[in-house]
Amino acid sequence: MQMRIGLAMVLAAALGGGAATGAARWEDEARPPVAMIRLEGAIDVPTAEYLERAVRVAEGRGAQCLLILLNTPGGLGQPMKEMTETLLSSPVPTIVYVYPAGGFAISAGTFVTLSAHIAAMHPATTIGAAHPVSLFSTPKMPEPPAGEEKGEEAGEAEKEKERFSPDVMAEKMVNTFALQARVIAEARGRNAEWAEKAVRESATLSATDAAELGVVNLVAEDIAGLLAAVDGWEVSLPENRTVVLATEGAEIEEISASAKERFLHVLADPNILLVLLVLAGLGIMFEMQNPGAILPGVIGGLSLLLALYSMAVLPVNYAGVGLIAFGMLLLLAEVKVVSHGVLTVGGITSFVTGALMLMDTSLSPALRVSWQVIVVMAALLAVFFLVVIGAAVRAHMRKVETGEQGMMGEGGRALNALNPKGSVFVEGERWRARAVEGEIAEGDEVEVVGQDGFMLLVRRRGEGTPRASA
Repeated sequence: MQMRIGLAMVLAAALGGGAATGAARWEDEARPPVAMIRLEGAIDVPTAEYLERAVRVAEGRGAQCLLILLNTPGGLGQPMKEMTETLLSSPVPTIVYVYPAGGFAISAGTFVTLSAHIAAMHPATTIGAAHPVSLFSTPKMPEPPAGEEKGEEAGEAEKEKERFSPDVMAEKMVNTFALQARVIAEARGRNAEWAEKAVRESATLSATDAAELGVVNLVAEDIAGLLAAVDGWEVSLPENRTVVLATEGAEIEEISASAKERFLHVLADPNILLVLLVLAGLGIMFEMQNPGAILPGVIGGLSLLLALYSMAVLPVNYAGVGLIAFGMLLLLAEVKVVSHGVLTVGGITSFVTGALMLMDTSLSPALRVSWQVIVVMAALLAVFFLVVIGAAVRAHMRKVETGEQGMMGEGGRALNALNPKGSVFVEGERWRARAVEGEIAEGDEVEVVGQDGFMLLVRRRGEGTPRASA
């Protein structure tokens, strides 16, 4: 309220009595809306795209600010960098609110919170633990020649080893992220010392402590309380622009994620990637075992293509993908080879190990595949290969029971003498038949050895060997 009075006095000094009249009209007219988005789950490429689009939409709608409800365990470094850049250069005032109760802004979420014009938290939320790990693989240095290294070349080789050692690379990464956190905090007038500590020491804070230390601006019980608390706040924007928020009682317009953004965000989930890999393997293998089934092949192909997208946006460990594929092959071999369960145990072990190794969790613990999903998928694989694929293989190996091949070897009885033609009773039906190996007396047991159209070729049971159809 004091800020509003001060603003009115400045306007009065500049414009005379008309300023007071203008202020009254401003109070009476509808306040600009507050745009709002929800960022939940791991920070990934679709999340960064969603935030960037929301800023543009909010500006286009004339929203007085963009409220971002944040609840994230962290995520990938590059999308986080893009999000901080979007917030730092936003032409619209941004408010990051760590919400709801029990939520948190961990790892990459800490950087996003620090980058907003106004940072707020629900009382029962947490922020911090932004310590990074190596985003790059350590280069392999050539082995030194046999024998002792001497002279200047030896010294240079040792320096190269030290420069590319894992410890040095990790230290460089920590220093880079710590400096970035400090710069962001200073740019927003927040506690730069703690921001750096969150990176170097994985420091975390409750909402109350974060507000006391100047990491966030305020703590609010709900969205309405937050908007009421920031009403009248002055926010500096790029190009030396300054706006005063009038958020109390303002209408909230939520900018929903597009169908594409929601779909791609789902695909960027490590658990969904594992499911897609399993569906791809099952569908393709079932189609290969039963050519012409079509539906399993279509499902397997689509799942494989979607899995390729997931692997493109997630930090996938391809050794894990290989172990998953190898586990499926071992399970497939089990239904064709008598291994007394050895292949089954090996297949399940390979699959579970591959699922655990699937994601490079050093980039973010939030990218870990859920144990529940791993167990369910392993059980599904075991059941599918041992029951469904096993039944299909056994069906292929079973003797044909229909058509010409199905009649081969069937037994019956001669209804009259076959010299060489007559009638026989086979499979509960009367058939015209021709004897192929001498005469057959009435009542003799016969065996089908072939078929010529609708006429069976038979012989007396126990004589000779079956022949191909005429």
